[in-house]
Amino acid sequence: MNKAKLRRYFITGLIVLLPVFITIYTLGIFIRFLDNLLGRYINYYLNHLFGISVFGVGLLAILGLIFFTGILATSVFVKRIVPFVENWFLRLPLVLQIYPSAKQLVKFLFSEERMAFKKVVIFEYPGKGIYTIGFLTNEFLTKQPDGAVVDMVCVFISSVPNPISGFFVYVPRSAVTFLNITVEEAFKIIISGGVLMRGNELDNSVNF
Repeated sequence: MNKAKLRRYFITGLIVLLPVFITIYTLGIFIRFLDNLLGRYINYYLNHLFGISVFGVGLLAILGLIFFTGILATSVFVKRIVPFVENWFLRLPLVLQIYPSAKQLVKFLFSEERMAFKKVVIFEYPGKGIYTIGFLTNEFLTKQPDGAVVDMVCVFISSVPNPISGFFVYVPRSAVTFLNITVEEAFKIIISGGVLMRGNELDNSVNF
């Protein structure tokens, strides 16, 4: 067996297994982090009282806290208190630079009232020969001074690293091309800077 085949087998195996290992390792770090948030305190008392430590008890406590907070936050009384608590929280040092963006990102990912991104489009912006991916948010007709009616679309252009921030532009429908990819796939492309884009995702969509 020559070196070329050995190298090809090694690279192929690496491509198959490395993403799996990275995913498992990342999930392990995330789970341990969540478990340690409350688990260190709970296990301290468990160890002190019963001489045992239970892995995962902190994660269960976090899940319970999330459900309990959700139940409280949906009550009318607590809904009135939350804005006052947030206003106080935002006065703390450095919180104003972190909390609003974190809240927007979490709300976008998990809220049922997320911004309605209907379709993914690509169009020339900000100059000729430069293409930008955007999200169709609305459509409307506008009448020009000469009486011509133009079909327009509202396009939201996401920014990095915070994908829910950005700006939107009004573009003639004829100037945009609709991509046959999901909103989630488009976000992966944008956030990764194109690294996670498959080679054929823009095929037959745009004549560059």
